Amino acid sequence: MLAEVLPIVSPEEVTPEWMTAALHRNGIDATVASLDMEAVGTGQLGETRRYFIHYRGTPPPAAPASLVGKFPSADKTAADSGKNMGFYRSELMFYRELAHQTDIRTPDVYVAELDDDNDFVLLLEDLAPAWCGDQMRGCSVEEARKALVEAALLHAAFWNDRELMNQDWCYVPEGAQGFYTTELIEQSWDHVRKTYDGQLSPEVMDVCAKFVRNHAWWNRPRDFPKCFSHNDFRPDNMLFGGADGRVAVVDWQTSNFLGTGMDPAYFLGAIFDRETRRANERPLLQAYHDQLVHHGVTDYSFDHLLRDYAHYSFAQIAVAMTATMIVKRTDRGDRLFMHMITGAALQALDNNALDDLPD
Repeated sequence: MLAEVLPIVSPEEVTPEWMTAALHRNGIDATVASLDMEAVGTGQLGETRRYFIHYRGTPPPAAPASLVGKFPSADKTAADSGKNMGFYRSELMFYRELAHQTDIRTPDVYVAELDDDNDFVLLLEDLAPAWCGDQMRGCSVEEARKALVEAALLHAAFWNDRELMNQDWCYVPEGAQGFYTTELIEQSWDHVRKTYDGQLSPEVMDVCAKFVRNHAWWNRPRDFPKCFSHNDFRPDNMLFGGADGRVAVVDWQTSNFLGTGMDPAYFLGAIFDRETRRANERPLLQAYHDQLVHHGVTDYSFDHLLRDYAHYSFAQIAVAMTATMIVKRTDRGDRLFMHMITGAALQALDNNALDDLPD
């Protein structure tokens, strides 16, 4: 679809000439005279910039006023993690191969280039005035319902899609969750205990300790059904308040094909206070399940979803603990990871997920 290969550049190397070439390859006959750039987001695994585009002459109606570029992190630790763990490749391949095959709301793609070293550049539709969510602020119950509608669109589109699973670029973890080995989980837990001493309650610490002891068992392979999942499905990776009223989903770096139930569990674990989650998680899960059925899923009972939901309540603990070691450290990141661990641990307790662990 996009035959001409554009050079992979850093945020500061996006020139009017490069942007003009990007527009031309998308069939937009316009010439860029100058650009203004601003930072977007927190940038823990990548760098994101908004480019305000000033044209020479009168551009055609399809010419965008601004676009958003995404690049490898300027932090070496984070960039090495993104390259070596396949995060950058996963996102590029989602936008190249899958985004147009599902009705989930994502930005339109202008450029998606990746080289053999997993350096990359993405140029995407700017969905402003939609705003980026905040995991620690959470979201309303209605916003959560809308987000789970988008999740169902993604999951139903690739439900048990064995052809997709056999594509050489599609990561299909051997176990329940990709990327995070038991060795890495154990190292991360040691790091959390030493670095964040006193920031987690004894109740949460006990949940984490039991999960880590049982991680190899928890992460064993899971049977079908399976689906393609986002796997970091939370407000920080969503845009709210767009003109169409939908929630847009971004940041596909950890997307892969694994057991069902991951995204709903991960999402609901830490977006509400405990009592709000308890009061609303069952109706929200029922609405998500109804959407799956509406979009053609026939082999998945609500009880099966609830079992998957309990199992994957631990997944956010794994991600947040590991993130303390593999991404750029920031004050917000520290607060965020402790918030995620706490929310997921309480979610696991409330859904009796610890009873399924052998030790």
